[in-house]
Amino acid sequence: MKGAVTRGKIATHATGMLVVFTYEDKETAEYKTVEKALKAELAELKKSKEFEGKKLQAAMLRTPKQKFKKVLLLGLGKQKEMSIETLRRAAGSAAKIAREFSAELTIPFLASTSVKGLSEAVQAITEGLVLGHYRFLQYKTQNLEEIKFLKNFTILVEAASQQGAAKKGLERGMILSEAANYTRDLVNIPAMDMHPASLEAAARKLAKQHKLGFKVFQAPELKKRKMNAILAVGQGSAIKPRMLILEYKKPGAKQHLIFCGKGVTYDAGGYNIKMKMMEYMKDDMGGAAALLGMLSALAQLKVKAHVTVIIGAVENLISGDAYKPGDVVKAMNGKTIEVLNTDAEGRIVLADCLSYASTLKASKIIDIATLTGAAMVALGPIAAAVCSPSDKIAESIVAAGEVSGDRAWRIPMWDDYKEDIKSDIADVKNLGFQFYAGITAGATFLQEFVEKPEKWAHIDIGAAVFEERERPYIPKGATGWGVRILTNYVENN
Repeated sequence: MKGAVTRGKIATHATGMLVVFTYEDKETAEYKTVEKALKAELAELKKSKEFEGKKLQAAMLRTPKQKFKKVLLLGLGKQKEMSIETLRRAAGSAAKIAREFSAELTIPFLASTSVKGLSEAVQAITEGLVLGHYRFLQYKTQNLEEIKFLKNFTILVEAASQQGAAKKGLERGMILSEAANYTRDLVNIPAMDMHPASLEAAARKLAKQHKLGFKVFQAPELKKRKMNAILAVGQGSAIKPRMLILEYKKPGAKQHLIFCGKGVTYDAGGYNIKMKMMEYMKDDMGGAAALLGMLSALAQLKVKAHVTVIIGAVENLISGDAYKPGDVVKAMNGKTIEVLNTDAEGRIVLADCLSYASTLKASKIIDIATLTGAAMVALGPIAAAVCSPSDKIAESIVAAGEVSGDRAWRIPMWDDYKEDIKSDIADVKNLGFQFYAGITAGATFLQEFVEKPEKWAHIDIGAAVFEERERPYIPKGATGWGVRILTNYVENN
């Protein structure tokens, strides 16, 4: 889908679908202009209470006598409760409704709209449209001609002074949303086609496209570097594990940020085999996919930053070679891990990723992983959990989420939990005490493999990575969580 900014007037602008936002308690200037053009029609809708401007309420009118052939009204709720996220969600709803009736849509901003904040508003609308329009159709072969698409959208401005800000918001919104959709594609691809070698190929292609530094530690190199943790997790698969390292470096960077991503392309649970949700376990590389999407966005936005991404790409399967409950493995930093459960494999993979990251000169280290079911219970799919000994890092990540729409919430990391991961026969074990504080137990384990924990944070996207219910700009399946929040974080830190 293509987007553009055009200067013109609503009444004389030809489009298949005009999308007009308005409040429940106050009519927007755009709404009033359309109301004047249509005379009594919008007043009748309000009188009959078919459309009252309530949040995400929608109504469509056919207007054959106008230059705009249809009008889609979308409510933003009460004006004082309005936020950028509300606008993003309204645009997502608009995309899904409009595509069934038109191949194009136009969203107007009048001269009365302040230029201040216009860029952010257009960015949010663009993100909502592009993210909301997304569908994963790679494996569909039947009835494709029945699936309707939006081909383009236009942001209509009336004043010349608005054009620059609107174009800036459009460009940024397109880059971020398309990067998130790229991540969605990676996660949605079935494990038969997205295994460790496939993930390596995708990362290599991205690196070539954006001229990123790229190297791979294959199994022999992992063994040489004593990265026995990731090797253990991958023992059960015919496709050997590997570590992918990508580097983005732009002149003017003040910090070196390192991100570690869990890239378990399929997680059967190993000998602690999963008893449910196995059909969704292709999403266990969602952390790695988010980091690749983030790199794509950073490169296109030309952000002045130095970012290294480290991905542990591996399959957690069952075979005669697979690691077993009760095994003890040694990570790169020399610490030994008692494997109490082979399905708590993500933290074992990240043990080597974080150990390696700690050998590099990092200003901060952040890992992102589909780590626990506890995150699903605690926060559901609408937010990720953040753990860090650093108030500043944790608060910065949460703040980036509020701006981007990828929500995050901080979970405490009290020292009391360190006792829960101590092992009787090794340095640490990969489970906490019973089922208590699962998010914190996972984070506390990971902290053991970070040389300077005060410069580290952990993001658990256990549920945020995948949706079973459709939301305004989030489809069923992969959500693309992580791309927008992490890009925002890098830009501001």
